[in-house]
Amino acid sequence: MPPSLNLILMEHPTRGLDVESAMWVWGLLRARCARGTAILFASSDLDEIMQYSDRVIVFSGGKVAPPIDANQLDVGRLGRMIGGDLTA
Repeated sequence: MPPSLNLILMEHPTRGLDVESAMWVWGLLRARCARGTAILFASSDLDEIMQYSDRVIVFSGGKVAPPIDANQLDVGRLGRMIGGDLTA
């Protein structure tokens, strides 16, 4: 058995997948998290970010917002931050 990864980096992990396939992918990723793997991903799907993130970092206009617990965000606030209001 190959050794486990401690970190997985992804960009748009479910882009182009149907809903069922995306749920399958996230099921596998969550199982890896449960075994101690950190997942870092970028996505243009705000709902995906909200559903699968513990913490969110927003990059906008060359600036970086401090990490925010995902449970303190909603899609509107996240959208405003992506639009440049990093204090939203």
